[in-house]
Amino acid sequence: MKKLYMMVALLLILIVTVAPLATVVRAQTQPKTIVIGALLPLTGDLSDYGQRALATLQVGVQDVNAFLAQNNAWFRVKLLVQDTATNPDQAVARYNALVAAGVKFIIGPMTSASAKKVRTLATKQNVILISPSSTAISLAIPGDNLFRFCPADNVQSAAVSTLVKYLHIKAAVLIIRADTWGIGLEKALEQDLKSMGVAIKPPLEYNPESPDFASIASQANSYVQDLISKYGAEHVAVYLVAFKEATELFTDAISYSALKNVIWIGSDGTAKLTTISGNPIAAKFAATVLFINPLYAPAATKNQQIIAQKVESKIHQPPDAYSYAAYDALWAIALSLYLKGNSSMTASQMVNLVKYELEHGITESKIFAEHSSTGAFPLNAAGDRATADYDFWVVYSMGGKYGWYKVGKYFGDNQSIAWTPLSNGKTYPELMMEKYHVTTSTTSSSSPTSSSPTSSTSSTSSTMSPVSSSTTSTSPTQTTTKSNHGVIVAAVVIIIIIIIIAAWAVTRKR
Repeated sequence: MKKLYMMVALLLILIVTVAPLATVVRAQTQPKTIVIGALLPLTGDLSDYGQRALATLQVGVQDVNAFLAQNNAWFRVKLLVQDTATNPDQAVARYNALVAAGVKFIIGPMTSASAKKVRTLATKQNVILISPSSTAISLAIPGDNLFRFCPADNVQSAAVSTLVKYLHIKAAVLIIRADTWGIGLEKALEQDLKSMGVAIKPPLEYNPESPDFASIASQANSYVQDLISKYGAEHVAVYLVAFKEATELFTDAISYSALKNVIWIGSDGTAKLTTISGNPIAAKFAATVLFINPLYAPAATKNQQIIAQKVESKIHQPPDAYSYAAYDALWAIALSLYLKGNSSMTASQMVNLVKYELEHGITESKIFAEHSSTGAFPLNAAGDRATADYDFWVVYSMGGKYGWYKVGKYFGDNQSIAWTPLSNGKTYPELMMEKYHVTTSTTSSSSPTSSSPTSSTSSTSSTMSPVSSSTTSTSPTQTTTKSNHGVIVAAVVIIIIIIIIAAWAVTRKR
């Protein structure tokens, strides 16, 4: 009987000793949830971009959480999305809703007009904003809480002015969306073109809330007629800074012969918009004027094809450059917390940590390069992506169907352009030759079309290659966490062994 009492006592000691340790293990393995907000234009003029960014972020959440689970991280991420409707006031309202829900990290807004309105609030309230697509030069402000994973418009302006030089454009008419982004891009390009000696008519600015495109098209036609009489149609271009409303302008512009006789140059606001390629009238006009648009082209990486396949399975179209930037923003936040954070930090401490990491090179780190969609890249003093290349896209008819096709690439490091032939073998300068019935083209003869050292690879897709690296870096923080778990388990095992040996010794002696 004494033996039985002894065994029961030892069992109670075992339970009392081990139970608290088991509780500690369970507590340490239960991850926190970090909510990441997203301010996206799911409706309105930039809904195409917003829907692609949403699908890409959803893929990103799955990828990040898989990585965090594999490495026994102290947290997981959850996405909370708000629709800005491509409207700055709505962006503020949706931002306030996220903040009211306790969100401290937000990916977006996507437009500069929205980012301008939200930026001051975020800086005052200690909320991190990472915009994947805001490019206004006026928002390049060091020290605030707005970071931008795309280049500012002075970089895009350099790409467009280089295109103008390559195409031997001598005069231009500017049609500009009168908001923070549009005016900033207009001023940057106007300065570049004037320094090149390009004649510019007074810019035609329109209110995006109530545009009068009938009047804009009429005035633009008069300007273009005058410039054609002085320089010839092949040396005149219309430069358009717009969003989805460009479709409406094109339906008015198609009635004017002078506007159809010159080329049109767009921006990243109209590049690859399905509202243009999918509208029969707008697509026909865009193809007629060889509407060429620059779109920021991040470096192709091994991760991009896998991400693209996942996104296409969701929405039946691939991510664009800004969708990849949103994906990378999610990883930058997660990796900052994974490498340097811990579960005892307050929300403010987490924000300060992430801001510090963004300002001190997380996007240039090896582990970020391994998991991001665009590889490692530097941010400048204003927190914006410092360097960039651009692809050029046009609307063209293939097999009786209009679509967007890549026709060239601008290399920012040496300000050169390499042309990418279409599937029928024609390059953009050759399309211009056809348009103007030129047999020997000045557009291609004097342009250093293969001057880029990487031009031989320019015809490949900008969303290449698969296969994310399976190698992951383990931070010192995570190593410590795993070691603590190991110590606890080892201690539990040792205690159990000691108790069993003691019980055996007692019963044997009896």
